[in-house]
Amino acid sequence: MAFALLGLALFTGTIAWLGWAGVVRALDRVSLSGFLLYFGVQLVIIAGLAGAWRMLLRARCGGRYWLLYWGRMVRDSAGEFLPFSHVGGFVLGGRAIALGGVAFADAAASTLADVTIEFLAELVFIATGLALLAGLAPDSGLLRPVGLGLGLAMVGAAGFLFVQKGGGRVFRALSLRIAGQSADSASVRMERLQVALDAIYARPGRMLVAGALHLACWFATGMASYVAFHALGARISLLDALAIEALLHAILAAGFFIPGRIGVQEAAYTLLGSIFGIPPDIALSVSLLRRARDLIIAVPVLLVWQGIEAKRLQLAGVDPG
Repeated sequence: MAFALLGLALFTGTIAWLGWAGVVRALDRVSLSGFLLYFGVQLVIIAGLAGAWRMLLRARCGGRYWLLYWGRMVRDSAGEFLPFSHVGGFVLGGRAIALGGVAFADAAASTLADVTIEFLAELVFIATGLALLAGLAPDSGLLRPVGLGLGLAMVGAAGFLFVQKGGGRVFRALSLRIAGQSADSASVRMERLQVALDAIYARPGRMLVAGALHLACWFATGMASYVAFHALGARISLLDALAIEALLHAILAAGFFIPGRIGVQEAAYTLLGSIFGIPPDIALSVSLLRRARDLIIAVPVLLVWQGIEAKRLQLAGVDPG
C-alpha cells in the first residue's frame, strides 16, 4: 500500500509540474487511425510473446497457441493493473492456461522458463539501448547507473537460472499458487515440477527460438513507441525510439515494487524525453497513451478471467463472494 501511494504521489507530482493543459493539447493531436495503429502493434507483440511461450510448451502438453495467447494477456493485464507485483501476473497467467487444460506442473514450469528467457532478452535489449545512448548522448548522466544496474541484473539472472536447476522454494511457491485449491497434490510435488522444467531446458533449439521471439518483441516495443511519438507529432528517429524504450524498461525494472509502476513510468518518459529533445508534455502524453492502450486490453481480459474463476468456484461448490 505504501509503495502504491508513493507511485501515486510521483504521478501526481509529475502532472502538477508539467500541467494538464499541454498534455491535453498533445493528446488531442492523436487521430483514431494513429491510435488504432499503436493498438494493433501491441496485439502483434502479444502474438509474438504467445509464440515464444508456445515454443516452450508443446501442443502435447496442452499448449495450444490461442490458449497461450489468452494466458499471456491475463499475465500482462494482471501484472499491470491489479494491486500486486508482476509475480501475481505470472501466477494468474499460469493459472489461466492450467484451467484451459495444461497440467499444473507444465503450466508452472513453462511460466518460469518463459519469464526467465524473456528477462534475458530484456537485458540484451537494455544493453542495446545503453549502446545507443552512448552514441546519441555520450554525456548523459544515465549511462553509469543504467550500466551498473545492467551488470547487477546479469548476476541476478545467472543466479535465477542456477536456482531452477534444483527447484527451490520460489519455484514451489509459484507452482502452489498456480494450482490454487485444486487439491491436485501430485501436480505440485517438487519432483513433477522439476521433471517438467528439465524437459523444457533439455530442448535448447526451442529455447533459442523462444529467446529470438522475445528479443524481436522487445524491439517491437521500440517500434510501438516510435508510432506513439509520431502520432503525437514528435518526429523522432527509430533509433531514438528504441533507445527511449530500452532505457524506460531499465528504469521500470528499478520500480518493480510499485503496482503498475504508476508515477515511475510517467517520470521516466519525461526524463528520457528531455535527453532526446522531446517536449515534456509530449513525453508524458506517450505514457498516458500507453496506459490507455493497456487499459483497453486489460479491462475485458480481467473481467473474462474473473468470470472463469467464479464459474470454476461455483462448480466446485465454493461461494465466490
